[in-house]
Amino acid sequence: MVSLPQRMRKLQTKLLAIRLGTGAYVLPKDIKRIHMRFAPRIEGGHMGPRKFWHHELVRLKYHNPAVTMTVDRTARPEDAAMMSVHYTSSNPTLSSDSSAAGPAPVASTSPSSTLIEADANTTEDVRTIDMKHRTNSEILDELVRMTKAKIVEATAEEVEELRALEEQRVRGAKDSAKSLEVRARLKREKDLLEQARGEMAGQAA
Repeated sequence: MVSLPQRMRKLQTKLLAIRLGTGAYVLPKDIKRIHMRFAPRIEGGHMGPRKFWHHELVRLKYHNPAVTMTVDRTARPEDAAMMSVHYTSSNPTLSSDSSAAGPAPVASTSPSSTLIEADANTTEDVRTIDMKHRTNSEILDELVRMTKAKIVEATAEEVEELRALEEQRVRGAKDSAKSLEVRARLKREKDLLEQARGEMAGQAA
């Protein structure tokens, strides 16, 4: 049975991993929604989007609770795997290689991202990222480049907490190894004792 300190340590480690792991970024305030669409299975280049959903998207949501983040896993393997980033303003944050002046063009600013003009009756702009055949880290890099999201740096307290948790983990692993060794030795001694008793009983008979 796992002890309470071990469970607490695992919980603290998981919380720190969410706060500081890959995907720990603060998005610009004009982003109101991120939507992902990919296949439920990894075939056809959908592994990266699936990993992004399990890891980076969780941390993005943690640091951007006001941003709606939705996932549609009804695509077929041969379909595109797309991420759409929805902006509330009429001028979304442009990437470093896009024009900073004039109306936002309806054109691709990189081989994997596209700016889509929203309906004329709305004030929403949408940019998309093609996630197919890309790793989760590549998808994150493209999202950060496109939105100019700011990375969340670990505080001094969090760095110290990480160090302490790692020390506890190493110490716990050593204690577990010693405990297993002691149990194995006791079992061997018990088996030898039972074997000796059996032999003595046989001789007495």
